[in-house]
Amino acid sequence: MRADFWIVWFLASAGVAKLLAIGENTIHGYGWRRPFLQRVRSAHNILLVSYPPALFLGLGWWGPRLLFDGPWSAVGLWGWAGLAIGAIGFVALIASTIRHLTYRPPPCEVHATSQVIDIAAKTAESLVGPGRAKWLARLPYNQQFTLEVQEKTYLLPQIPEAWDGLSIVHFSDVHFRGPVTRAYFEVVMTEINRLGGDVVAFTGDLLDHKACLQWIPDTFGRVTAPLGCYFVLGNHDWYATIDGPIRAALREHGWIDVSGTTVSLSRSDSICTISGTERPWMGTAPEFAAKTANELRMLLSHGPDQFAWAQKHTVDLMLAGHTHGGQIRLPLLGPVYSPSIHSCRYASGVFAANSTLMSVTRGVSGREPIRYNCRPEITKLILRKKISSNQKIAN
Repeated sequence: MRADFWIVWFLASAGVAKLLAIGENTIHGYGWRRPFLQRVRSAHNILLVSYPPALFLGLGWWGPRLLFDGPWSAVGLWGWAGLAIGAIGFVALIASTIRHLTYRPPPCEVHATSQVIDIAAKTAESLVGPGRAKWLARLPYNQQFTLEVQEKTYLLPQIPEAWDGLSIVHFSDVHFRGPVTRAYFEVVMTEINRLGGDVVAFTGDLLDHKACLQWIPDTFGRVTAPLGCYFVLGNHDWYATIDGPIRAALREHGWIDVSGTTVSLSRSDSICTISGTERPWMGTAPEFAAKTANELRMLLSHGPDQFAWAQKHTVDLMLAGHTHGGQIRLPLLGPVYSPSIHSCRYASGVFAANSTLMSVTRGVSGREPIRYNCRPEITKLILRKKISSNQKIAN
């Protein structure tokens, strides 16, 4: 058997798999309803499993029999077309791998610490509940129940002096559903309170099952912050078609809905504007007045695809979730599936462009309770206007 055939077959198959993932990621970045997305997923799965054997049979057996001694010159138009598509996808795979391996936090990150919390050690209650996906939560080495708690400091010279040192605890994507029990989320909320942020921000995807609305008092209802708790909802709350009751329940427990609107906090002669967007799934974009030198501007967005919009509107800090960090990160390759028009580019991490800093969290849970090389996380971000050289700590 010819080694060159197997090499070309493997690389082309990997390339097509990458193109299919990019296509699915991109489509999921738009505001389509779940039935359409389920059909897209079915088509993706069919193409994913059919291309490798089709290429093998077409080139290695039924066609020019490259598997044995057939010449490459005998490959027909359709064969070369299939190989060309695979080559394009393989180039995209190499590019995304390089981007993943070379990612570094922006230079304005001056301090970062991290610790992993074993949630099972914090509660005597079971963390795996009923539901179709409960077997996923029990898979060996699943990181779903090991929470990463991070604290990061960012130097943003443009913010007003009055807001120097402001701290924000950010979390997203809890996906109340059943396979992960309420006990897990109660511990997560305890850790959020322990971080002691001035502000707490939640960026959507709270509920997948209506019965789990009753979990809100013992979870979100326990979270407090001196300057308030703010939220936007996400696409799964939209899919569930009960975003109204979710908003009402959160408001009842002191949370402030900033979707499509802005809330202004005052300190000395400066303001901190907190706004939110749930586009492209729900609502409208918030309206901003002309920015002044005494304003700190924050945006809560369910997904990272509003990054360009945030830059256009001179947002200082944008917080997003939705992508779950990919949930499963392959060695070297990183995340494969990330529902964004940018595919995996903003799957998780912190990014800076122009004067806007965007933090994309991996989220707390997911519709499917499975995580490998991609722990759930909560993050405390501290904003500094200035910092002395002896305060800068290497990450």
